[in-house]
Amino acid sequence: MKHIRRIIALLMCLLLLPVTAGAQSRQLPLQDAHRVTLKQSAEQTMNGISVYTWHIDTAQDKVSEELNSLVAQYAAEVSAAHQKPRYKDDNRLDVAIRHSRTGLTWLSFMVQSRYVLNKAVQDVRFTTRTYDMSTGEPVLLTDIFPADSEAWALLEKAVRDGVNAYYPNLTADAEALEQACRRENIEQMDFTLHGMSLVLHLHAADFYPGKEQLLEVTLFYPDIRMLMTEKAQTETDNLTYYNTIALTFDDGPNGWVTREILNVLLKTGERATFFPVSSRLHGHAQYAMREHDEGHAVATHNYQHVYANETSAEHLRSLAKQVDEVHLELLGIKPKYARAPGGIWGPMARAGLGWPLIQWSAQGSDIRGDQGREPSAVLAQILYKADDGGILLMHDMKKNSITSSEMIIERLQQDGYIFLTIDELFAKDGVELQPDTPYWRCQNGVTSDKGAE
Repeated sequence: MKHIRRIIALLMCLLLLPVTAGAQSRQLPLQDAHRVTLKQSAEQTMNGISVYTWHIDTAQDKVSEELNSLVAQYAAEVSAAHQKPRYKDDNRLDVAIRHSRTGLTWLSFMVQSRYVLNKAVQDVRFTTRTYDMSTGEPVLLTDIFPADSEAWALLEKAVRDGVNAYYPNLTADAEALEQACRRENIEQMDFTLHGMSLVLHLHAADFYPGKEQLLEVTLFYPDIRMLMTEKAQTETDNLTYYNTIALTFDDGPNGWVTREILNVLLKTGERATFFPVSSRLHGHAQYAMREHDEGHAVATHNYQHVYANETSAEHLRSLAKQVDEVHLELLGIKPKYARAPGGIWGPMARAGLGWPLIQWSAQGSDIRGDQGREPSAVLAQILYKADDGGILLMHDMKKNSITSSEMIIERLQQDGYIFLTIDELFAKDGVELQPDTPYWRCQNGVTSDKGAE
């Protein structure tokens, strides 16, 4: 029977692929300048630390050499900075290269090291680079904004507001914040470019001692493109080049499955939005922190996977309070929106929890079965419904979802899609998410559920 089901799934895939919405409205596929190959290797240092490093090949050899050199440097520095673990200690040092594309030739990279000891994040370090991959030349913030642009004042305000938005129960170091907001320091600040946003990156410990994570300050292209140089405007005009779509994951984190899905996103250079069951963050904090620090959006699937039509509004409000508490403790910020378990959004909206409620326009039923649904069947179902401005529902819970996710991303990239976070998807059309309101997609400002699955 298993063989018959696999054959049927393959036939479904072959039959459905030619008629996907994505294929009908195809724009530009993944550009040669944006192609990247990443491979992971593992070793154990003399002091007993398990080190996992990534090696990158890009369209420009000198870019690859610089990034791989940074990986080697971080691996040596961080492993030497920590004592030899005890025999039973669970330790892991990951040094990864994250990449994200914009336009036709620009590519951003973040080299990030993360040392985890007994599930607790001990040490996070990072540096960023952006290049024009047609030439291998670096792109700086001063190449994106003219010297006399109003953008610099906007960036200063964004940094100040962004840092203060984290850890609302703590006070940011005033002197460190003033230094960060100086024009000359903003010009040198770490940043990355994405499908619909420029993100400034700071280390939380510089402002909130003891907090080993990144702080992200996001500016959406529609708010800043008119202030950019002509070249930067061309390289951030992604709505001209690509269709857009958001990939979302429910129900996690789930240990190694979540880790491997994050690795898929790392290798493919795309960002996603995670809707974790927030009570699970207590035992899997390192994965939620990695999701955040690697540029993905972290929302919530409520504190428990409770169907809203099977409980009281009072109970839902008590769960929402617990969600805020755990997210503030581990990530420093509350989730900005949620997804109702089972998509049963009505009772959550009537309970007045205050979250915009994110539904979906396509899903692959990847959660079915002990190991998850057959990847070819998941791909076929997703492609049948995928369209510009859509929201894809997946889960980071079962083994087969790892393969399914990679297949979906690679196919849609070739069909002319660029992946956005939920925040980016709605920001591209200037849609402000409203409390207790459901959203299924965002295509030219349309957010309705027509045709959603």
